[in-house]
Amino acid sequence: MRYFLQRLLQFVIVFFIVTFGVMVLIRMGLNAPGDPARTLLGGAPSDQLIAETTAKYHLDSNYLVQYWFWFWNFIQGDMGYSVQNSLPVFDLIKLRATVTLLLGFYSITFAVLIAVPLAVRQAYKRDSVFDRTASGLTFMFVSVPAIVLAPILTIILIDKNVFSIGDYQITIGGWFPRVGNKVYPWEDPVEHIKNFFVPVLVLTIPLAAVFTRLLRGDMVQTLQADFITLASAKGVSPRRVLWLHGLRNSLFSLLTGVGLQLGGIVGGAIVVETFFDLKGMGAMLVGAILSKDLFTVQSTAAILVACVVTVNLIVDLLYAVLDPRIRHARALA
Repeated sequence: MRYFLQRLLQFVIVFFIVTFGVMVLIRMGLNAPGDPARTLLGGAPSDQLIAETTAKYHLDSNYLVQYWFWFWNFIQGDMGYSVQNSLPVFDLIKLRATVTLLLGFYSITFAVLIAVPLAVRQAYKRDSVFDRTASGLTFMFVSVPAIVLAPILTIILIDKNVFSIGDYQITIGGWFPRVGNKVYPWEDPVEHIKNFFVPVLVLTIPLAAVFTRLLRGDMVQTLQADFITLASAKGVSPRRVLWLHGLRNSLFSLLTGVGLQLGGIVGGAIVVETFFDLKGMGAMLVGAILSKDLFTVQSTAAILVACVVTVNLIVDLLYAVLDPRIRHARALA
């Protein structure tokens, strides 16, 4: 319980620092060249509307007072109003959040499903041709950012390319739509896969490469440990030694990687949603920053920070599930 309370305190501190910093930076931008309410409203608002907006959101108060009123409204579900989209920010985020959540869930799930068997195989066949080839490929994909990978996969999978070899023509690509639509899996599973396959692949490949390299390094060390040798000497089957004893004790860096890479997924989602015209929170955040849509930026940042910190808290708690020694040490702390 003490450990949980410590982590909860860290959550509050990180949440405050990030959201307060975002608010200050955005409102400093709103103060130039005119008053924040005029810039926030856009267009040519009346003096009465400017005065009402300033009073409602306390834009003439210091930043701490402004933050307090924003936070109080935020926890009650009032995230402000987006003039650019003519919608309350809560409704706007609700419309966009599902796309980003699906992208993040799919990419992490598929990355783990790819990384675990590949890393275990690499560790088992250490220094073999398979291990060296897989290590080279993962190193390459780790180095390729989403903004580079997206156009490459677009050329290969989306654009229709016809190559002539003698009298034969080979058609490559054209299997997936260039512009993604928000087709949810419960509406049309086939169209959903077509629209999300390439964007998810852009996020999945670098993640899978990172997870594979982390898990492979841990697995190599674990398989050289004394308890692995003891289990083999007792007659435990190699498959059980590898997948139960070896894998379970090698998952710490993978869990850490999942928590740390969540922030990278958010950054990648911004690129992917913008590139493939998927209307999610990433694309919405970019548009809100460019249009100085204060409450949309601040509320979106708050939600993303809360998600990242919460996942990292869950990862820390899972350490104790995987290793009882950690649980006992925390109980004694």
